Amino acid sequence: MNALLALLLLALSAAQPSASTFAEAVWPTPDPASAQTTRLGRYRISYAPSLQPIEINRIHAWVAQVMDADGNPVAGATISITGGMPDHDHGLPTAPRATAYLGEGRYLIEGMRFHMGGAWEVVLNVKSGAGDDALSIPLDL
Repeated sequence: MNALLALLLLALSAAQPSASTFAEAVWPTPDPASAQTTRLGRYRISYAPSLQPIEINRIHAWVAQVMDADGNPVAGATISITGGMPDHDHGLPTAPRATAYLGEGRYLIEGMRFHMGGAWEVVLNVKSGAGDDALSIPLDL
C-alpha cells in the first residue's frame, strides 16, 4: 500500500508544472501597439486572449501587459478583474484572476469565460507603486 501511495504522489508531483516551466509556457503575446491608456493615465495596458476569436462558454486565459506612463514594464502590480454585461446588469460568470507574473510587465489572467453573446465589459484594476487605476475593455461577442 505504501508503494502505491508513493507512486501516486510521484505521479502527481510530476504533473505539477514548476515555476520556471510555467513562466516559459507559450502564452499569447499582447501587441504593445494596441495598448490603451487607463482612466487616470497611470498605465498603458495591452492584452491578448488565448482564444482567437474568443468563444462563448469556453474557459480561457488572457495575458495583460502593464506599462507605466513612460513605457516601462510594471512588475509587482496587483491586478483584479471585474466586469460583466452592462445591458443585462450582471457580472462575469467566473471569477478570473491574475495568477502569475510572466516578466516584462506581463501578467497571466486565468478563468475568463463569457457565457453568452452580446456586449461585455472587462475591467482590469491595477495597483502598484504608481497608484491605482483601471482600464475598461469593451467586447462584442
